[in-house]
Amino acid sequence: MRRLTLREPMRPFLFFLQRILVILPFCFLHCLVHAATPELHSVSGVLRDGQTQTIAGSGFSDKTNPKPLLYWHADGGLLPSPLGRKTAWDGTFSGELVEQNVAGAVFAPGSSKSFRHDHGRSEAAILSKVKFQSDRLYVWRKRYDAFDRSKDYAIRTRFNNMVPLQNGATLKLGMLMSTSTSPAANRIWGQIVRLDGVNIAAGTGTAFYSNKVGNVNDAALIKSTKTNDPLYFYDSADTAMTTPLFQAGLNEGVGIFHTFNYKVMRLWGEYGNPNGGNNSYIGLGFDAAFVSEYTQLGTFLGRDWDHRIEAAQYRWVIEEMEYKDGTVDVADGSFLFWQNRLQAWANKGFRFKRSILTSNLNRLDMPYSDLFQAQTSNGAQDGSYEYFDTLYVDDSLHRAVLCKEPTWSTCKDPEVQIPVQWSDTSIKLTLRLGGLRQTSTLYLYVLNKDGVANEVGKRLSRPGPFSPLLLLL
Repeated sequence: MRRLTLREPMRPFLFFLQRILVILPFCFLHCLVHAATPELHSVSGVLRDGQTQTIAGSGFSDKTNPKPLLYWHADGGLLPSPLGRKTAWDGTFSGELVEQNVAGAVFAPGSSKSFRHDHGRSEAAILSKVKFQSDRLYVWRKRYDAFDRSKDYAIRTRFNNMVPLQNGATLKLGMLMSTSTSPAANRIWGQIVRLDGVNIAAGTGTAFYSNKVGNVNDAALIKSTKTNDPLYFYDSADTAMTTPLFQAGLNEGVGIFHTFNYKVMRLWGEYGNPNGGNNSYIGLGFDAAFVSEYTQLGTFLGRDWDHRIEAAQYRWVIEEMEYKDGTVDVADGSFLFWQNRLQAWANKGFRFKRSILTSNLNRLDMPYSDLFQAQTSNGAQDGSYEYFDTLYVDDSLHRAVLCKEPTWSTCKDPEVQIPVQWSDTSIKLTLRLGGLRQTSTLYLYVLNKDGVANEVGKRLSRPGPFSPLLLLL
């Protein structure tokens, strides 16, 4: 009779163990993915602005601070809403609140007020700085550009060696400018609409010109101007430009520039710190780019994005941003941007911090701490208004939104909701319907700490005229 070895009785056990070891990782991965996706079991409450709804479910993940960092809506006035943790802005406020009686003003659907800023009058960012102390940030906003960057660009020149040519001459808005005292066909001329940094004693300053008066808006023609070319200024009534009041010299490369250097959102590391300066910003439209100004490996141009995002020209848009900090000297930071849920790019790493010092000793290893909204550098045409309706900022990727579409992947108009309480299994929200007020059926989505949403929305129906007001779904 054959003698059994110790290994033979072990074979069934080893076979079983082998199968367990193969299956376990798949079970673990499945459970992990399953747990990471929010599930909405029930929603109760009234589907109406300002009312609360309670969501029961799973996979929401705990949120340390249920309330967002900041929530502001134009209908509520200038200050941030107490529904957010910040009830004051962190810097100088730029712009004005406008109501329905203001001629030419625009308002988002469902809103009675809006906030606007003229990029032609000030290079400050619209609204105000929002400070944060976290390694991640989420921004939701609704805005409108009442200008065309291809036409409403700033036309400017810096000048030096200015001298008065007539006694008592005063430099002021509305004056006419020309690059020659003779009526030559190629003379460039225009009208001053803005003067910056003028110092008559030093003979320096910057002049901005209207794009509606003269030929100074002819980009091809102004390329002929050069540094130190003569510049003459005339009284606004001297339309024949016969008596120049001042003479100056053009003072920067090509003497007259067309620019609309427009940044729609910007992150800074301690803005205003004399040793700071680390920042990233995004531009949209024909010159779209994402720039980490001092730390980038290379400018991320719009032509290389998955989807180039267009400007918000004469239209209301909903834009979202997710930011995650990275490691010093490593391109492992994340910045994601959506407009009406169209995602600009995915799976792109950015180097937000470096261990080196710049030539002026700016520190580049500072984490970002300051958020700014849209801003222009070097001006724009007078009346280049940008409008804001809503701003929601949180130092967490958790959020809840309503959409008209039944799946998250098809959602195009997410209206962010305001959380009041938040746990892994229960959320209480203050509703804001915004542009969805006239939509009878909506779908609710919850995003957890990783920004992952339930793909199929939870259906919410507005009560009919004879239906009970309470929703029990």
